[in-house]
Amino acid sequence: MKIKVLGTQSPFNTEGHNCPGFMIENGDKKFLLDCGSGINSLIKFPEDLKNLYIIISHLHRDHYTDLFNLLYASFKINVYLPSTPKLTYEDIINEKDSFAKFDIITEEKEILVDNIKITFSKNDHPVETYSVKITDGIQTIVYTADTSYSSKNKIIKFSKDADILISEASLLVSHGFPEICNHLTARQAAQIAKEANVKKLVLTHFWPEEDLKNYFDEAIKLFNNVIIAKEKMEIE
Repeated sequence: MKIKVLGTQSPFNTEGHNCPGFMIENGDKKFLLDCGSGINSLIKFPEDLKNLYIIISHLHRDHYTDLFNLLYASFKINVYLPSTPKLTYEDIINEKDSFAKFDIITEEKEILVDNIKITFSKNDHPVETYSVKITDGIQTIVYTADTSYSSKNKIIKFSKDADILISEASLLVSHGFPEICNHLTARQAAQIAKEANVKKLVLTHFWPEEDLKNYFDEAIKLFNNVIIAKEKMEIE
């Protein structure tokens, strides 16, 4: 499976940097993890809309706003998303003249597409949010989405021995954030990767004004295979 990085920044996009989005390709099937502001600028039209499955991890706007444009792209796409907050969910699924087929994510949900299996683990976050695991039976990729460190043990279990862990790292220990808040520090992401025994850690969900080197420097002290995700990067 190949990962294409479409967006790495939050809560807003800036020139050259989009809000969260990762395209995973497996043969002719494509799986888009989150659909944040600006990611459509890196999608290839119409090729990437064929056999496209979109997974929205949670309904915070920085993770789904570009979805609305794709709903009108004249291709039948499959969209999976949480059912809360209710008003936000209803706003999306009731979009008039949409070409999308919608389905609800739960922790028990399994999506099977050819040899691909997709499962979910619920995170602690202010709204209903899910980590996502994609496996083809040979390679496994886990995407944490947004999460508190209070979900650490669940994420470690969910991502155990994964080939790639794409983890949010919104915060830095050096800024004095408490251990438990709504997001992870780069150090916490590295600790999860270490305890889960993953092969590769990809950091994402960066604050727009922060030097990316600071995230790397904090994580590499605990885990020795760290990649800073950047738009247009491809990871295998």
